[in-house]
Amino acid sequence: MILELPRSLRKDTHLQGLLFLNGEERDIIVKNLSITGLLAEMDQQKGAEKDIKDIFNALRSSTLVDIFIPSMRLAGEMEVIRAESEKDKILIAFEFKSVAYDVDDFIYRRNTYRQRMPGTGRILLHGAYRPFTAKNVSVEGLMIHLSEAVTVEPLGTKTAFEFEPLEMTGEARIVWFEHPHPNETLMGLCYVHLKYAEPKGIPRFANR
Repeated sequence: MILELPRSLRKDTHLQGLLFLNGEERDIIVKNLSITGLLAEMDQQKGAEKDIKDIFNALRSSTLVDIFIPSMRLAGEMEVIRAESEKDKILIAFEFKSVAYDVDDFIYRRNTYRQRMPGTGRILLHGAYRPFTAKNVSVEGLMIHLSEAVTVEPLGTKTAFEFEPLEMTGEARIVWFEHPHPNETLMGLCYVHLKYAEPKGIPRFANR
């Protein structure tokens, strides 16, 4: 049986990509693509029955997964609609949920993938802990939003921070900041020392 996306105007493709599932990155081939989703295949690693079982076990907590398609400069969250085995392959149908595609300001000029992960934390600035909301997170750093105008000089200053969703605490270097509005600050942080060696549950999707 061949999976098909429940959408019209699908375009046949043969694009290489990466899927982050069950804590690991898996190579995929995008078989066809539409404006609402895509159909991908990946090699079975542990035999059909066990691999499919592992996929569905991983999807019990959330059907959203991260995908990166380098040749299209496309990445982000997609929802798994269906999955089944076919010979030595696993076919998975996805629907786009939160996808980034930007030719002029290609986010993957960065070394690693940044996952959208709203969540709260706090950061030590000018002698006081200030609350923040994360915009995105990677294995190397995170971008945060503060509901006040804060200036930090010089850039590269190290400070303590805590991020609740990943139970992550440690020290980070402030690499940039800007004020999109008079009483707001966006800030980019690069990890210096973490309680954990690497944030868990975040794909690397490094440029290869």
